[in-house]
Amino acid sequence: MNGSAVYQNGFHKSDELPKRQETWLDHWLESNKNSIKLVILVLIAVGAHVFVGFAIAHNFKKSVPAIVILGLIYLYFIVKYGSTYLQRNFKHEIKKSTNAVSSLWGTTLWGYAVMQLAFFGLIIAAFIVWLIFDAHDSPIRIRSLAAIIMYLLIGFLLSANPAKIKWRPVFGGIFLQFIVAFLVLRWETGNSSFRWASNQVVKFLDYATNGTTFVYGFVAAPPPICDFGSVFVYTSLQIIIYFGAIVSVLYYLGIIQAVLSKVAWLVQNTVGTTAAESLNAAACIFLGQTEAALLIEPALGTMTESEIHTVMTSGFACIAGSLFSAYISFGACPTYLLSATVMSAAVSLSISKLLYPEVQKSRQIGSKNFKFAQREERNFLECISNGAVHASSFIWAIAANLIVYMALLTLANTTVAYFGDRLGYEDWSFNKFMGYCFFPLAYMMGASDATDTATEMKETLHVAELMGMKTILNEFVAYQELMKMKADGRLMGHRAQMIATYALCGFSNISMIGSQIGILSAMCPKRRAVFAKVALRGLIAGCISCFMTASVAGVLVSQAESCQATNQGSCYSLSNITETLAPFIQRNLFL
Repeated sequence: MNGSAVYQNGFHKSDELPKRQETWLDHWLESNKNSIKLVILVLIAVGAHVFVGFAIAHNFKKSVPAIVILGLIYLYFIVKYGSTYLQRNFKHEIKKSTNAVSSLWGTTLWGYAVMQLAFFGLIIAAFIVWLIFDAHDSPIRIRSLAAIIMYLLIGFLLSANPAKIKWRPVFGGIFLQFIVAFLVLRWETGNSSFRWASNQVVKFLDYATNGTTFVYGFVAAPPPICDFGSVFVYTSLQIIIYFGAIVSVLYYLGIIQAVLSKVAWLVQNTVGTTAAESLNAAACIFLGQTEAALLIEPALGTMTESEIHTVMTSGFACIAGSLFSAYISFGACPTYLLSATVMSAAVSLSISKLLYPEVQKSRQIGSKNFKFAQREERNFLECISNGAVHASSFIWAIAANLIVYMALLTLANTTVAYFGDRLGYEDWSFNKFMGYCFFPLAYMMGASDATDTATEMKETLHVAELMGMKTILNEFVAYQELMKMKADGRLMGHRAQMIATYALCGFSNISMIGSQIGILSAMCPKRRAVFAKVALRGLIAGCISCFMTASVAGVLVSQAESCQATNQGSCYSLSNITETLAPFIQRNLFL
């Protein structure tokens, strides 16, 4: 048989499906696709305004979120097309004035390190004065501020090149972190708005319950029997599939790219980092480290070692949005979780540039012109299917890791307890050993505000145990242990729970080193040696970023709150049911 008549996959040319003939409708749709898109957008805009109008007329208070969203859309288009109009019609004047300001500020003034230090020095001095007045009756918050200084000193001592540190990204990232923290934790309006947003995120993720109940039935939604919870892999972890499908659709529509570009622009102009590392940090706020790395895949081949280190640090410092519901089910407060990932994304850039300063010339272009990785999906249904199938593989990977790590934790506790018992220490365990290792860090962060010294030490030790567990094993195990601590009645005050929630919110654990190297090496094999070189330092930077976030929360929050696990509540006690039915059973047996 003639080889040219056979395809590489084994099918004969005669088996090829005939091409569909184009009709007049296909030709008309292709010729008028831009007009059709414009008509659809106009109809959507008109419909949105009509809806908001009727919502205001019905109940103004309930329509506030819709008004805010519509206002943000207006602001987006004004900024986008307004800047384009100004550049097109007043290009010469804008360029001239921009060059003048840039020359005065960037070269004449800002170019001097003294001016940079003076600028940030004034901000830091003003903040310290405010904090002294605001926290004069709460010395524990002053200790949290000392922890921030301590972590900066540790980062400086561990820096790969202390003499080459550029202080603008270091202080810029911390400044951005404090701004975000102040808006969502101290400003009353911002805090209430962020709480509302957190509740909406929780509701949005909980929609997955309808799908899991339909597919798994009793396993996903058992009756409320005490000490008989639902199977974790069929409940909270299934949200990852739902979240993955939604992200795939948003990427197909270009919404992910638009939002991340604006956030990256803000980060780039505030912190002073390059386009790719700023975009990766912005993506880590909403996505996991894998999805965030995929967005910057085209740039991995030309990124400097410092930029790659920053990418890894951001991946270690944040968590995936699809895991929020799982951690909330363990009793972590939604507001703390959402604010933690935003705050850690900002400070991860700062700590990364402190531990691994930029000494090479970056080849990354501005965020506006950054080319995103292309997707192959052609419609909504394909996006939903591919996103769900791709995300489903993560569930069983997480489940397998949890089985192994819980078993290893039990083995470690048993082994340490065995040797401790032989030396006369009957209450020793691996958890307590890690607690003593991390105790100085937890103490400096102000993990407990208990007035009694013994209680303060116990609460701080418990937080330190969780920090060690998260670093050696993973945050999943640590959050589960946090839930057990609260359920068992062990000493965990509101502040200790808050500090622990922030400190645990990140992928910075030893096992993720292999995952990070594997993910990035698969995308860019020729840079594998660089990935391996900076991975350990990136893990340390990620840990410091999470602990810095906890310290900032400790500085700003005066009254911490406590949240309960979502699976707690009224339940049927099997022992009570047995006692109630026992007389009836005995009578019928004797009959």
